Amino acid sequence: MRSIVAAMVLVALPSAAHAQFQPQPMPPAAGLPGIVERGPPGSFRLPGMVEIRADTGDRAVAHDLREARETIERRRENGELTRREARRLRREARVVERLAYRYGRDGLSDPERRELTLRAQTLRSQSAAPRLQRTSGRP
Repeated sequence: MRSIVAAMVLVALPSAAHAQFQPQPMPPAAGLPGIVERGPPGSFRLPGMVEIRADTGDRAVAHDLREARETIERRRENGELTRREARRLRREARVVERLAYRYGRDGLSDPERRELTLRAQTLRSQSAAPRLQRTSGRP
């Protein structure tokens, strides 16, 4: 009788363990917060899953970049920036974001943090600055 019970236990344990690791269907991606089509550098999205983001930058830099992007979009919609100016500012924001990711992979050093902060603050100032009116050389 003991041998039958022991054999049943030996058969039941692997079956129970295997049942825990059965693939489960993933919930649909639509409607889940945090899902984006394109993520920033340092993030990736697996099909049907949430975005995975490496937090490698400084919060102050991220804040300045977010503010700069919002200002760029608002000023572009209001007609205060030309398409070319907005594109140039967005490109600079991507450069700063990539640098933040690259520098932050192994931890930010003080000079790297200062450079990122300076670049982000400069971009934020440029995005908020009024355009200079071009004048002809005539009086």
